[in-house]
Amino acid sequence: MIVLIRCNDIISDSRTKKYLDFLVQNRADYRIIAWDRIGNSERLPHTIYCPVKSKYNQGGVAAIIDRLKWMWFILRTLCSFKADLHIHACDLDAAFPAAVYKMLSWRKNFLLFDVFDWISDTLNNQGRIVSWAFAVMEWVSVRLSDHIIICEPERISQIPYNIDGRYSVLQNIPSFAQRDFLVEKTEYRFSNQLLTLAYVGNFTYNRCLAELIEGAAKGCFNLNIAGYGDAQIMDLLEKNSLSPHIHFYGKVLYQEGLCIQYNSDIIYAMYSKVTPNHFYAAPNKYYEAMFVGKPIITTKGIITAEKVEKNGLGYSIEETVEDLTRLVDSLTRDELKQKAARSAEMWMHYRSATEDYLKTVYSPMMNL
Repeated sequence: MIVLIRCNDIISDSRTKKYLDFLVQNRADYRIIAWDRIGNSERLPHTIYCPVKSKYNQGGVAAIIDRLKWMWFILRTLCSFKADLHIHACDLDAAFPAAVYKMLSWRKNFLLFDVFDWISDTLNNQGRIVSWAFAVMEWVSVRLSDHIIICEPERISQIPYNIDGRYSVLQNIPSFAQRDFLVEKTEYRFSNQLLTLAYVGNFTYNRCLAELIEGAAKGCFNLNIAGYGDAQIMDLLEKNSLSPHIHFYGKVLYQEGLCIQYNSDIIYAMYSKVTPNHFYAAPNKYYEAMFVGKPIITTKGIITAEKVEKNGLGYSIEETVEDLTRLVDSLTRDELKQKAARSAEMWMHYRSATEDYLKTVYSPMMNL
């Protein structure tokens, strides 16, 4: 039996949803362990939900307690299964309890550690004890995993352990056979001639979203934004809810999010370099921009920016609202059309990559 574990509702997580769709298509014997923290998402079949209520992007002692409860829930749930398991653990807070289970169990279990983020590189503002604890968890998870998935080749340099011969790469690429759901919709348009930027995803303060909202609120450009998360970002959107230059759609399904981006002029994918992990960021937006055929704005000096610049897919800037507005003011629609055409052209190189990986690497590894 396959057990897929992820600390969210699965539906809103595009990477995890790819695996789930593949399991369903192949009529696999599977279970999901998920965490719908606020309890308002659609319930999926074959899914066991952690009952702990929690906030997204929560910090402090409360966050530590909730994470420990989540990991304990995973361990107890895995112990309840009466079969050998192929465990697909999405990120560290799933991989560590799964590794502990594998170590304690007498069954022949296979552990796949899918590294969404190298967590210790996101803890630059945490205490020494917290950083040490996560480093130990990463060491245990890597050591006991049978295979590891990373989302970009460059990320191998983040992992300070030898994983040669037991890792593979699956980028965050949209996995749709058709693009026919990408249609022009008037509700995503604005009644002015300004350029429209789009951000769809998780709200965290270190994604330069405050600068994005500030620029739109000043009327420098239009903004289509959808997602959920950080309370400060949600408050900023509430404060500017009457702005004629901002459309906030809340939490949306993945296909709708792509359609929102398709109806905009530029995809926004900024990261703060204060967080070491962001230098290796492999955002969905980089491949989503290709899929919807739009140019992209990202942060100067990170690996994503190198790819954007090398392939002529968009622009890289520093993390200030001044740099953002200066760039937007300098753009012409003809230039954006050229970048958009290049993005659509690049998509042809990636459109079958996810399907190929799932069929040739993931399927035999998980005994499908």
